[in-house]
This record gives sequence, C-alpha cells and structure tokens, in this order.
Amino acid sequence: MGNLRVFVIDNSIAFQNALVQELNHRLPEGSAVDSATQPAEAQKKLSSFGATAIVMNLALGAMMVNQEKFLPLLVKHFPSVPIIVYGISANVGSTAKYLGASEYLKKPSAGEPMQPFYDGIIEALQAGKPAAASASPSRGASPAPQFTPRPDIHRAPPPPKPTAPTVEPEITIPAGNGSINLVAIGASTGGTEALSAILTALQPPLPGIVIVQHIPPRFSKLFSERLNGICALTIKEAADGDIVQPNHVYIAPGGKHMSVTKQGGSYAIHCQPGPPIHSVCPAVDVLFDSVAEAAGKNVLGVILTGIGKDGAAGLLKMRKNGAPTIGQDAATCTVYGMPKVAFDIGAVQQQLPLLSIPKAIHKIAR
Repeated sequence: MGNLRVFVIDNSIAFQNALVQELNHRLPEGSAVDSATQPAEAQKKLSSFGATAIVMNLALGAMMVNQEKFLPLLVKHFPSVPIIVYGISANVGSTAKYLGASEYLKKPSAGEPMQPFYDGIIEALQAGKPAAASASPSRGASPAPQFTPRPDIHRAPPPPKPTAPTVEPEITIPAGNGSINLVAIGASTGGTEALSAILTALQPPLPGIVIVQHIPPRFSKLFSERLNGICALTIKEAADGDIVQPNHVYIAPGGKHMSVTKQGGSYAIHCQPGPPIHSVCPAVDVLFDSVAEAAGKNVLGVILTGIGKDGAAGLLKMRKNGAPTIGQDAATCTVYGMPKVAFDIGAVQQQLPLLSIPKAIHKIAR
C-alpha cells in the first residue's frame, strides 16, 4: 500500500483549483495531487507523475486526441489506474463507463452544495477499482491503494450560502415565422452531455429533430441507443433514406455527413461519407446548409458547445432564410467556440443557458 497520487483534469481552472484544494485537505498525509487543463498537458504530466487515480471532466474525456477519444486513450495507457469522471448531466453514467470510467458523478450546478460531490469522489477513490481491471491483476500492475480518510474531514458541513434568486431568461418567439416542422441541432466538445440534458427534458408533441454531434463511428450508435432508453422521444442513429417523423430524433452516424432534402410533404435524410469539413465528418454546416434550403423558415436551428466554427455559416444561412435560431450561452458551454462564432456573425437570434433550451424548443417548435 503506497501513498495516493491523484491527477485532476478539468478545463475550468477555477473548478480544477477548488477540487485540487479539497483533495489536498482530505487525502492521507504523504499523498500528492497534480492537475492539467487540456489533454496534451495531461499526457505530458502523467508520463512522469505515477498516478494511482485520475479524476476528470467527461467533456475532456470525449475530446479527440490523435483520432481517438481521450478517455479510452487514458484507459489504454493506464489500465490499472481507476479513472473517476464527472459531468453536468445525471444521465450519462453508462456512456462514461462504456468509454472506460470506473465511476461517474454528476457535477453540482451553480448554487448546489459541493460536499456530496467531494464525498462521492473520496468514496470512489477508496473503492480504487479501475473499470479496465480484470478479476486478477495484470503482471506488473500494482493493486489500487486503500486508505483511511483523515479524521478532520468528518466536520460539520458549512451553513448554506445565500444565493441570489434565479432569473429565468426571456424566450422570444420570433415574429413572422411559419409553423416549425423540423429542428436542427449542431454540437461538438461537451455536446454529448449538452444533448443528454436537452433531449431528456423534451416531451412530445414535437417535430422531428436532426442532430450532428462530432462523434466517431460506432459511438454515434451507442450514444443514440443509450439516449433512446432514457428519453420520451424516439432516438436513433440516422440512416440514409430515413424519412423524418414527428417525435423522433435522428443523430448523424460518425464518419458520414448528414443532409436533409424535401420529399413531398416530408423530409428525407441522406447519410454519405465525404471529405472532412472544418476537419470533421459529420459536419454541422452540411446539415444546416441543407435544412436552410429544404425547410426555409420552418426549421428551428440550435448550435451548442464546441471548439471551432463548424455550423456558424450554416446557421447564418438558416437565419437569413427566416428560421429562428438559438445559441448556447458562454456560461454553460464546455467550450464557447462554435456558438460564439455563430453569435459574432449574427447567426444567433437568441442566446440561452443550456437548461433553458428545452423550454425554448417547446415554446418555438410546438
């Protein structure tokens, strides 16, 4: 049994520092805690740190590193190290564990108490079992250390801090728009969590929803199947030739661009491999360009968290054709990249926090 060496990975420096401080206070004497904000920095530090556990934000675990998601990459390189993952959604634990996490915890929202979250991390560290571990340890792998927490962590929780009343953002229904019969959504880094939060909150009746999430092949099918099991809407990985149905959600398959065309009074989906656009396939701009042409003002466009500029030009085309458009705000984005570019060029009609977007879809698209 050795001292714990815990490595924290989070792109929010403030949250990372708070978590590191809490771990330093709670872990046994002689333990070490280090941290990083991005995969490249984490890889460099982990090569010499000798971590006995990794604690990380799921959004970073879903980032692509050398054409592979970062979390499975960590599992491959550190098969005997438990990786404890957290995120903003309560409904993505199975996805996190599929990717290789040993435990998934919901990150508290603003105003929620932090102590239960910290307690959960300590309990997961105590369990110390990597998801990739087999019944018998591999040769050369050390068993995860167990420890007894310091007595001083059993202190009474601090009194709750007064919080300002939550101000519900105003959601406007743009004047002059025709009936919405399609919803198109684009997302990238942090998008799986954002989409989980949105789709689990949506209820019928709603028009069909088409989604491009930057995601590799195979994971798009697993992501769709997991969501289908927890959502009121029917969710599937899109297939070439699908006809969009009300109360159905179609997620673009990884490695194929998805577009929509008008077919009589319906919309047909086309999924075909093609060269990367903005270095990605599927690309949000391919979908948004097509729905701008096919649906005109009768489609609602939504752009969510993500790195880069994919989707901004297509969303602007949608807005110029009379479609209402929504962008996720900076405060709730994992990465305020795609929505910022879209907002800066005038493609976003109203900017909303993540948890207000389902209400806006209901209000505008019903």
